[in-house]
Amino acid sequence: MKNPFTIGIAKEEKFCDRKEEIRNLKNFIQNGQNVVIYSPRRFGKTSLVKMVLKELEKKDKNFIGIYADLFPVSSYQDFIEIFSKAIIQSIGKEVDKSFFQKIKNLFKNIVPSFTVKPDGSFSISISINPSTSLETLLSDLFTGLEKYVKKNDLKACIVLDEFQEITTLKESKKIEGLLRNFIQEQEDISYIFVGSRRKLLVDMFTDKKRPFYKSSFLYPLKKIEKSEFVKCIISSFKRTEKVCSKSTAEEIYDLVDGYPYYVQKLSSIIWDLTDKKVTEKIVENALKTLIKMESIDFESIWINLNKSEKIVLKMITIYPEISPFSKEFLEKSKLSIGGIQKAISSLIKKDLIEKEDNLYLLTDPVMKHWIRGIF
Repeated sequence: MKNPFTIGIAKEEKFCDRKEEIRNLKNFIQNGQNVVIYSPRRFGKTSLVKMVLKELEKKDKNFIGIYADLFPVSSYQDFIEIFSKAIIQSIGKEVDKSFFQKIKNLFKNIVPSFTVKPDGSFSISISINPSTSLETLLSDLFTGLEKYVKKNDLKACIVLDEFQEITTLKESKKIEGLLRNFIQEQEDISYIFVGSRRKLLVDMFTDKKRPFYKSSFLYPLKKIEKSEFVKCIISSFKRTEKVCSKSTAEEIYDLVDGYPYYVQKLSSIIWDLTDKKVTEKIVENALKTLIKMESIDFESIWINLNKSEKIVLKMITIYPEISPFSKEFLEKSKLSIGGIQKAISSLIKKDLIEKEDNLYLLTDPVMKHWIRGIF
């Protein structure tokens, strides 16, 4: 039997709970409101927004969902290419005569070309004249999309995943300003801005000096409720003729602090190791395997931290109940208050730690296991 757990985009029966979030996002979109969704990486944001778009498209034939992943952007040309491809792919799910008619003259300065695959799907290439200005390209993209939506009496929602990545571009300030101007003029198109580098993303919408200030609803994505996730774990094992008790499912959840990606991945490893019934020993071995799998990523992060950041991260992991600004923390770390403050600020920007109830915790629960294992 196929492993029922997923570490990719969760679909259909592999999608667990999020009923309230789905309902809220649908309401935002149907009311034409823009939303900022943020959480640690691999928290299920992409699965959630894709599920919402799919359900709305299924319910309303005059609705189109457009999803663009901006994580790879390294230039404004990349942004234009990714965004325009996403629009074209959403307009035509299949290549046929009507599709080519739909996109004819969609853009003036952005020229698409297609390669049709044997299964009916297609790949898109985008040509842009290097001399065309950023302003012209963005105007072309937004004007073309808006005209198409109005002409066909449609409602649309555009998801810009890892939206904060545009801040890494040298033209970022100009892009932010232009995007805000175009977006606020559109009537039938709503936007969902998604990101996992939370401070970077939230600052874009809460800093009074930034163009997107107070332009969207802030929507932090929380963990899936323990009771709901436990039900999903148990039912997934049962569906594949294996047994996982409620107490064991709760332990799986707790071992990774309910972190959605890790709950799925740990459950997946446990499923592979289980013949008929999950045991304590299987869970223990699976956790060791998970830590080992993730260690390459953690080692890469650790190597790129400076000495103070490593000390603070280690201290927060080993002594989570001690305030970083207490006398005890200072004595144990042998760092100055200034050094600790600087390290904490940097670790927050890197999304490695977060503040909760006046204490600082590691964002990644498996990295916490890894650090404890090496010290």
